[in-house]
Amino acid sequence: MPVMSKIAASAALGASVAFLAPQKAPTRQPALRASTQRSGASLGAAGLSLGAAGVLGAGVALARPNGRSVVRLAYDASKEIGACDPLLFWDPIGYCGGDCTKQDFDRRRAVELKHGRICMFAALGMLWPDVFGKFDGYLSPSQNLKFADVPSGLAAISKVPLEGWLQVLLVAGLIETQLFKDQSFGGFGYAKYGEPGNFGTGYWGRKIQDPAERKLKLTTELNNGRLAMIAVAGMLIQNGLTGQSPIEQLTAGHISPFNDGQGAFAQFDPSKELGACPPLGYWDPFGMMAFQDEAKFLRNRELELKHGRICMVAAIGMIVPDLFGRFGGYLSPSMNLKFADVPCTIEAIYQVPAAGWLQILGFAGLLEARNLAFPRNYGYPPFWGQINKLKPEEKAKKLLAEINNGRLAMIAMAAIVAQNGATGQSLVEQFTTGNLNPFVGGYAQQEPANKVAMRANSEALPWAPVPENLTNNIFGPYVGDAGFDPAGFAKNKRLLPWYREAELAHGRVCMLAVLGYTVQTSGAKWEPFITRYPTDSADPLKAATQVPIIGWLQIITVIALSELWRYENVISKYGEGVQPGDLGWNVDAPAGGKRPKWFGPTFTAKYTPQEWNNMKLREIKHCRLAMVGFFFMVLTNASTGAGPSLIPSFTQSEFQSSVGDFIPKGL
Repeated sequence: MPVMSKIAASAALGASVAFLAPQKAPTRQPALRASTQRSGASLGAAGLSLGAAGVLGAGVALARPNGRSVVRLAYDASKEIGACDPLLFWDPIGYCGGDCTKQDFDRRRAVELKHGRICMFAALGMLWPDVFGKFDGYLSPSQNLKFADVPSGLAAISKVPLEGWLQVLLVAGLIETQLFKDQSFGGFGYAKYGEPGNFGTGYWGRKIQDPAERKLKLTTELNNGRLAMIAVAGMLIQNGLTGQSPIEQLTAGHISPFNDGQGAFAQFDPSKELGACPPLGYWDPFGMMAFQDEAKFLRNRELELKHGRICMVAAIGMIVPDLFGRFGGYLSPSMNLKFADVPCTIEAIYQVPAAGWLQILGFAGLLEARNLAFPRNYGYPPFWGQINKLKPEEKAKKLLAEINNGRLAMIAMAAIVAQNGATGQSLVEQFTTGNLNPFVGGYAQQEPANKVAMRANSEALPWAPVPENLTNNIFGPYVGDAGFDPAGFAKNKRLLPWYREAELAHGRVCMLAVLGYTVQTSGAKWEPFITRYPTDSADPLKAATQVPIIGWLQIITVIALSELWRYENVISKYGEGVQPGDLGWNVDAPAGGKRPKWFGPTFTAKYTPQEWNNMKLREIKHCRLAMVGFFFMVLTNASTGAGPSLIPSFTQSEFQSSVGDFIPKGL
């Protein structure tokens, strides 16, 4: 496969002659003015092609002895296949102007088709080996050259021996003159003159009889070939500049050769610094490090750390006062301003007096002065003088955690401020009122409180009243309702079905995750990437980092499709009576209301309403237990480096079987 990428180079070079300067169009007689205007309009429209995609219908004036002119019309191919929206007929170089005949056009169309077909193979050849692997065995046994030794991309040209290139050229010649026989050439050694690119093989071995279908297939092939020529040209250029194949660039995060410091642009390589983490790896979409040195990187890293630290503190400040209360007393006694008067929103900026801002700026200045001495090292714990006390491995781990936490805090803080500005509410107020999305209207309307339910006490928290809009009935509208809502999510009654749907979805995922932990640590796992992508059996968190990007893309795709189906068939249809958690698997279930349509297999099991509610109660209990259990399984895995399991281990430790064993062996 990598060999095909080399053949594409000749196609790209052959197509490059299309960038010659256009020649001046010949003068036309007044009688041809309308035809010329139509031809000029066709020339202004375009269809994407590196070869000759069509010809210009133009008239050519020929001189006669009597001084008059006779006009011979050139072949008009503006109606040929390939003049597609949005560019239509395109011939900026004027290949098809002047005395271009149908034979000339056919020759150029045949070249375009061949270049496109070769580039389609070449595009696959640039990707396939890195994604699905190379052939086993030897490419050249005499030179001890294996297929696995041939790199992807342009570097493969120097690896293929001379005999290999002779074989490639021989096969290409046989294909050109004997096997397919290009019908646009005619003459000795070729087929009889006919349609360009038509080798008589048909579409998947069959001849298409319907003219409309045939035109569609031919147009599709032509446009795919044009796209492939551009794609291969881009891949070859990036390969030459970076020294990496397209898959290597993607997996390493070097998408653009102009901002990654790789290949021909290699200077300081920031991709090896802390912060280049999966799944994005090194990420610099704005080219901040393009052609920069280490000093520039350190400056950018310093700014990133400071912004992240500020946003971590700010994100806490946007949440803690509403959850745990504010300080007592006055923020400004002279202005009679209490801490309780300052909101947890961006409106707090206008509540702080000028003297308070001066104090904040002064404190920030002291930190910046301290920063000049130790720009990126405040010690651990910070400002305690404990500098350079950590081991290199532990220090790298903590610094990486700080960078990632700061990045998360910057994104979180931006979202908190944006939603605050859109809704006028703090983050906790948005949660308690159900206004999580400022762009979905109607959620800000407060539902009337259930005064009767508020008089009772919660079963989950006997010392507290029943939360607003909850029934405190485990077999009520929401099975498993025990009156537990310390964060006040249920204040917006309209969102209760969505919350129950989210609870069930999270619980079901956690039940599978708990089972996955057990299967993983027991060794009875399924290896979808056998031999090529080995994963750790004892440490599931480490195994997650060993899954390749292709695997994560598959996982994300399945999750996205499932979520789209769930939103379309469940969440968006609550008003039509679809119950939370109902996926439509059991077609005879007494779920009530309109049932969603499941795209997979279904089954039939008849239950009475009482049996159905009991099953729903068991499920929600298992879901809640699994969510709590999975949380602690992850904590245990992170702290010990080994994943816990639901299956107990009956093997005795060494000290249990050896200490106190004084009986001689063999008796």
